[in-house]
Amino acid sequence: MVIKMRELSIVEIQTVAGAGFIKDGLSSIGGNVGNFGYNLISSYLNVQLPVLGNVNLSNLLPTLGKDVGTAIGSQVGGQIESTLTSLPLVGGVIGKILG
Repeated sequence: MVIKMRELSIVEIQTVAGAGFIKDGLSSIGGNVGNFGYNLISSYLNVQLPVLGNVNLSNLLPTLGKDVGTAIGSQVGGQIESTLTSLPLVGGVIGKILG
C-alpha cells in the first residue's frame, strides 16, 4: 500500500485545528464571494508577454479568488471570535460554544 501526502488547504487546516463556526462560516462565504468576483474579472486578466504571447492569469491561477476570499473571511471570522471570547463575564462561555 502506497500512502501519498498532500498539502492541506486553509479550510482543512482550520477544521483540524478546531476553528469556531463563525470563522468557518465566514471563511466559506469569503471563498464563494472571492471565487464569484474572480470569475467576473477573469476574462480581463490577459497579459501580453514577449516570448509566451497572450497569457490569461485565471488559467495560471484558477483558484486565486477562492483562496484569497477564504483567507480574508477566515481572518475576519477569527477576529470576531477573538473579540467575543475576550468579553468580560461571558467570554468563557462563548469560547466554549465557538470551539
